[in-house]
Amino acid sequence: MSFAHLSFAHLPFEEIEKSISARMKAAGLHAIVLDDFLAKVRRVHAGETGLIDFAEIKDLKREEIFDLHTIPSVDINDADMKGMLEKTVIIKLNGGLGTSMGLAGPKTLLPVRDGMNFLDIILKQLQILRKKSGANIPLLFMNSFNTDEATRKHKGIAKLNGDVPSTFVQNRVPRLDATTLLPIGDGTDGEDWCPPGHGDIFPALQVSGLLDQLLSRGIRYAFLSNGDNLGATFHPGILAEFVRRDLQFLSEVTPKTAADIKGGVLFRHAKTGRIQLLETAQVPPANKMDFENTQRFADFNINNLWIDLIALKERMSEGPLDLSLIVNPKETRGTKVLQLECAMGAGIGQFARTGVVRVPRSRFAPVKNCSDLLVRRSDACMIDDDGALVLHPDRKGEEPVVVLDDNYKKIDDFEHLVPVVPSLLKCRRLSVKGAVIFDVPADIEGDVALENPLPTAVSITRLG
Repeated sequence: MSFAHLSFAHLPFEEIEKSISARMKAAGLHAIVLDDFLAKVRRVHAGETGLIDFAEIKDLKREEIFDLHTIPSVDINDADMKGMLEKTVIIKLNGGLGTSMGLAGPKTLLPVRDGMNFLDIILKQLQILRKKSGANIPLLFMNSFNTDEATRKHKGIAKLNGDVPSTFVQNRVPRLDATTLLPIGDGTDGEDWCPPGHGDIFPALQVSGLLDQLLSRGIRYAFLSNGDNLGATFHPGILAEFVRRDLQFLSEVTPKTAADIKGGVLFRHAKTGRIQLLETAQVPPANKMDFENTQRFADFNINNLWIDLIALKERMSEGPLDLSLIVNPKETRGTKVLQLECAMGAGIGQFARTGVVRVPRSRFAPVKNCSDLLVRRSDACMIDDDGALVLHPDRKGEEPVVVLDDNYKKIDDFEHLVPVVPSLLKCRRLSVKGAVIFDVPADIEGDVALENPLPTAVSITRLG
């Protein structure tokens, strides 16, 4: 759907505002969340599409980006380091259901490795960090209204941080009719609502009272990352550099590969002079090739963020964060709708003292589909001493490329077709077309293409 031709001038904003306000107030949403959402709706009503003018995109300054390998090593038990750790919180995004993989519950409850799911591995990482440092670093999960109950029931979550809550819930906002900007339905159906993107983490921390609670306990620094990125472990060296440089917001990036051309990138805004995040949904069609050009945008944002909570509190006291708008077209019950979203990485544009750290690929190990899951479960990966899921040293930092067709798209089908995980330690690329059952141990080496043209599944032993 294109929004360039849409005009909402025939429907006064006051009428839209009244309808949205009634819907959100009836649902018990906080006034701060309402004001934040209405600000986004007002921008769309005025004709904003969320697309970025590429004439405003400038390169980052050399002093704003540094490499992780240039950071001095730190002793986690050093007195200064321990003081920083005692002021730190780890926050994981945990709102995804993994519906594209056929999951009905939180993606983080999906078994990943050695019988452990994402939550188990994250909890193990925290246990290791607390033991090594002697610091009782709190861990928070930002759940959605779809994932909250199941997450809170998971073993080890409830009493994770003593009397500090271990979970808080992302807000929800109305889906809007694409032609009127009015909320769809009557608000009683879950389909009438949508998550506002993970940029909602900032108002969610504020309205839940957690931001003030953390600050009152002397916690100043936050490390944020995606719950499905098991490479995103806490890094004391990055924290120390963040503090040394007196930054308010720091984003991690890693070099792009062919698989990452659609990943969000950071740039300097020509008008504001600040670093901003550019997501693929904000790229005009005419600039798609520019955005995917790895010569111009060599690195992409991996959503590992470091934030000064004092600076966040001060900025939010001034009003809603002006995060880059993402207008996401959908169709719900036959009605074309708009979901207004924002990304938490866009928060970097709200602060004066910001930076970018280039990190190795090992800090980006997500599971977006069953092809990713096969790699994570295979011997091409391992869990290191910090509990991070990383590539085996023999891989030399290069992840095997796995392309499974739609026979493996849903998790139930994947589990049926891959009862025995093949060895991918020496694999460069594996592609599978058709339903092939991995029912015996198999060593996949180099480039391998498997194909089953039959309508029924066949054992890998019958190919060859």
